[in-house]
Amino acid sequence: MAFHLLSLALAGILSFADYITENIYSNKVRANKKLISFSAGVAISYVVLNLFPEISQYAVIDGKEIFLYALFGFISLNLIEQYIHKGVKKSKIDYYHKSLHVAYFFIYNIFIGIVLVNFAAKGIAKTLLFFIPFLLYIIIKIIPQEFGFKTGTFKIFYSLAPLFGAVLGLVYYDLTSLMFSKMLAFITGTLLYTVIRESMPSDEAEKPLYFMIGALFYALVILAGWKII
Repeated sequence: MAFHLLSLALAGILSFADYITENIYSNKVRANKKLISFSAGVAISYVVLNLFPEISQYAVIDGKEIFLYALFGFISLNLIEQYIHKGVKKSKIDYYHKSLHVAYFFIYNIFIGIVLVNFAAKGIAKTLLFFIPFLLYIIIKIIPQEFGFKTGTFKIFYSLAPLFGAVLGLVYYDLTSLMFSKMLAFITGTLLYTVIRESMPSDEAEKPLYFMIGALFYALVILAGWKII
């Protein structure tokens, strides 16, 4: 029961943070390049030091094909981003690409909620190590989404995706636990793409010092977590 409450509480925080940063403080957060670079550093440390080893452990059981899900997460978002940013503006094509973008991140955030539940069942240390990078991901929106929902109902519904995922993960725990490794690999590929996209050298986007601080800070946190886990 304890991990049920923990996963729901953390998923609720993710949903609340998503709503606040997307609809109230979006411009201020996206203008903070230092925070974005710091968060990207945190994420890359988590991907390399924690997510890849975690997926590798499941590869022993599920086979190396598990890494195809990570590749799919990386490639699928790349294709969507390419179409959104290079598509024909002010056209139906652009509209459909943005709609696909909305659907992708809604499903992605549901997966985050489901994976959060499965980590919560494994212990609080792994749960918090997972929670922090994805909270930062949701707060800063490394990839600007700008969905432009016309009603508050849609805004709230979209922001509740992590909480929806947590509820699904709890109700169908036996099923989602079987799919856990594949969903973990998929969100890892997507997160890796967002980090690479943001941390590529750019006068406007990159703050190398803050990226390194974030990476070193979370590397130390993970190393300390290894002793606890």
